[in-house]
Amino acid sequence: MDRQFPFFAVVAISVLNGLFSPFLAVAVPIATVLMPEVFPRSVGWVLFFSSLLVSSATLLFAGVPAALAERLGARGRGSGLPMAVWLAGVIILSLPALLRLLR
Repeated sequence: MDRQFPFFAVVAISVLNGLFSPFLAVAVPIATVLMPEVFPRSVGWVLFFSSLLVSSATLLFAGVPAALAERLGARGRGSGLPMAVWLAGVIILSLPALLRLLR
């Protein structure tokens, strides 16, 4: 398996979580406040920014245990443990969206 495959899998699953997450209803009001003023407040832009917010939050929250695993448990530079922890965290955080997608 290629070394970059887990990274692309983490990003792809995070994007899927941003598109199909049931937490988009929570992110829409937050995204309308955080949107830059140069973009119109149309439904499409609000959904785009809320999807971006959910996928970025997935990457961030799943990266915390991966950073701890890298700091505490990884031995050597080429260890795949942090990336495996990051991938597992993204999958766990994306379970509601993945189950929604599979229905």
